[in-house]
Amino acid sequence: MKVLTYHNIGTPPKSAKLKTLYVKPQDFRKQIKVLKLLGYEFLRSDDLLKSPKGRGVLLTFDDAYLDFWENAFPFLKQEGIPALVFVPAGLVGRFNEWDYQKLMVKKTLMDWQHLRELVSAGIEIGSHSLTHPYLSQIPKETARREIEDSKKILEDKLGVEVKTFCYPYGDYNQEVRDMVAEAGYLMAFTTKHGSVLESPNLFEIRRITVFGNDFLPKFLFKVVL
Repeated sequence: MKVLTYHNIGTPPKSAKLKTLYVKPQDFRKQIKVLKLLGYEFLRSDDLLKSPKGRGVLLTFDDAYLDFWENAFPFLKQEGIPALVFVPAGLVGRFNEWDYQKLMVKKTLMDWQHLRELVSAGIEIGSHSLTHPYLSQIPKETARREIEDSKKILEDKLGVEVKTFCYPYGDYNQEVRDMVAEAGYLMAFTTKHGSVLESPNLFEIRRITVFGNDFLPKFLFKVVL
């Protein structure tokens, strides 16, 4: 059982740094179709609470960029494939204020209407904090607010239970992990590479990041092995 993570589904602007975080829409569709042909089951987060063995993948998308709604959601909806989108709840409808200067590009985030449309189509929503900070590097009470308030806002605005959390930048320590558990989340996701079976616990779930330069054999090598 593997958890795949994507960031941008689109073509990177020429000015953008970290262009490998962009997966072209046609490549994304090809990857999903091949997994389907190989008999992979597309999972929901609740499936991770069961046996972590088996031929299944959970698709996750960090940061709630508008290009998910534009370039990935129509295809997933058409194919009936579930996914989990991690939303920085304090920045909904704005842009990547946490790293746009460093990455040399402003990326629009989905607004509440987009997110409601995802929910109505069965896409899961998880928390990516309020403002995407390094949680282990800010005051403890500020980190707690980032973790707890993001859950409350998403649940209030979207009318769904938010069960999952994703550590911004993959940054966490034991204290942050414990805050996430205490806030009522059922699981949390890291940026550490590996399968669900290799994860130490449900609040340190490992994932496989899909990059734009992962040509199909390399992608399959990552997922299958």
